[in-house]
Amino acid sequence: MPKEVTPHDDEIRNFFTTDPYAGRMSTTHLKEHVAVGCPIERAQARIEEFFAQRRGADGVARLTLRVPLDDAGALSGLALEHAVAVRARRDRDEQNLNDLVRIDWEAEGGGPYPRFEGTLVTWAEHDPNETFVEIEGAYTPPLGMAGELFDAAVGRAIAQRTARALLGDLGRAIEVPGEPRTG
Repeated sequence: MPKEVTPHDDEIRNFFTTDPYAGRMSTTHLKEHVAVGCPIERAQARIEEFFAQRRGADGVARLTLRVPLDDAGALSGLALEHAVAVRARRDRDEQNLNDLVRIDWEAEGGGPYPRFEGTLVTWAEHDPNETFVEIEGAYTPPLGMAGELFDAAVGRAIAQRTARALLGDLGRAIEVPGEPRTG
């Protein structure tokens, strides 16, 4: 089971930047990561497999993103779900030093949901059997000023929970129970 890494305040940056093409619209930046028990080479390959297994003939993967309502009192145990079309492709960072997966998704069938664009990056530290998987990217809240207000009130929290849930799904796909560890 992937263990959740509790990020420090400075590791999650939710800030607004002005998008010159969207007038007063703002963009919300999101960054989350999780540690998984798997060597980095296998983790990278399994991330690609995760999306390939869900990819249709049109080259687009289909996922159901879930937002757990764990601390919502009477709603505890429930989750919000929505199907999304995901495009994921392997790439290199700007310095051409590291592999990454460029990822973007948008709601299937449209609706008042933001479109996310970002990257999935893996890295290892001291333990050869542990890999960190990080998602980083941005979205513009839909519906103009009303969407910005919603995002400030609860939308960012929903986006963070969605990112954590996706990382949890990826972590479970990366870690194989009973698989021998190296090292």
